[in-house]
Amino acid sequence: MTKELNIKSFLGVPIITKSGEIFGTLCAIDTSLYTFQDKEVVLLQSMATFLSYFIELENSENLYRQLVEKSPDGIIIEKEGELLYANPAAAILHGVSNEQDLIGRNISSLLVSEDTFDNDQKIIKTCQQMNTVNVMERKLKQENGEFLDIEAMEQTLIYRGEPAKQIIIRDVTDKKKVEHFIHNSEKLSLAGQLAAAVAHEIRNPLTGIKGFIQLLKGSAKENHLYYDIIMAEVERVNEIVNEFLYLAKPEIPIVKKNDMVELIKEVIVLLNTQAILKNVKISIDVNTSTTLISCDRNQIKQVFKNIIKNSIDVMSKGGNILVSILKTGTKLVVIVDDEGIGISKERLSRLGEPFYTTKEKGTGLGLMISRKIIEEHNGTISFASIVNEGTTVTVVLPIAADRC
Repeated sequence: MTKELNIKSFLGVPIITKSGEIFGTLCAIDTSLYTFQDKEVVLLQSMATFLSYFIELENSENLYRQLVEKSPDGIIIEKEGELLYANPAAAILHGVSNEQDLIGRNISSLLVSEDTFDNDQKIIKTCQQMNTVNVMERKLKQENGEFLDIEAMEQTLIYRGEPAKQIIIRDVTDKKKVEHFIHNSEKLSLAGQLAAAVAHEIRNPLTGIKGFIQLLKGSAKENHLYYDIIMAEVERVNEIVNEFLYLAKPEIPIVKKNDMVELIKEVIVLLNTQAILKNVKISIDVNTSTTLISCDRNQIKQVFKNIIKNSIDVMSKGGNILVSILKTGTKLVVIVDDEGIGISKERLSRLGEPFYTTKEKGTGLGLMISRKIIEEHNGTISFASIVNEGTTVTVVLPIAADRC
């Protein structure tokens, strides 16, 4: 190569990083004969050292840039409320395709202040000091208007020579779900302990009270309405006791192939008297020939009894309940639509929680037990509602395998 380039004088100094790795060589060449002096060698060595410093600096910047840009947590930098930088994860969390869409926005349009929410949705501020880092739980407003539970870690820094604030945004939705699950599990455990302690003690006197009321009603010549009211309330207490007993000692499921259409029809026959008294019409619409599921017959009937009875209870002015059965892939879908008063979005998200109910005299145990039964059958139950229009309950269960 030196012959081809006619190089007759050459001085090479290795560019060595702090780790001892040779990055390359800094060369001085001449096409004529030249004797390099010591000071020129020292100068070239200094230049090589200077280059190694900038190479390491560039490598460090590239490393930090990758750490920031590929971080699963959102990272934003703001100064006086204005966003100066956002990484790709911040854009994804906010729901925009490009992080540049966030630049220039006001921080208050993303991280929502506490007073935006009512008491049920209030942001929990922990604001604990960790050296110079503030950690708090807040809400991130997404592009579609939804709110995401986040943990924000704020720290002051120098950005482009001026003081600014770096905020690391971490999605804590799954963490919240786990906390919510643990909270509900504790409530369920408490309900089970309570049920085991008092359910049988309540049922025994109830049986006696019910029997004596029937005897008194038979011999009474007036106030029959009062006896009917007392009996209705006793029956209501008995229903609650049954729910507690299920929590204390759930039945061992007897799983067999059952026809969902037959199960629904049996539930409708059972509840039709109550429906007629409230001027409610229950209809069934079957859109599939495949209606067999593997289930415990009594448990699945209990689920749909709870669902349809709830629909009847909220339709004080009468109306229609439509039960639709259809197939989606390997799943059987049962949809119960009513024309009741509906449920607000805030309350809808809490349906199925222990002791949470939208009914004046409810315990919240019916839907909670229903959800538990459906999950034990490898299915799902979901709710959708529009206030003053009605509620839709969707139950999805696996279709029975042919070999069963």
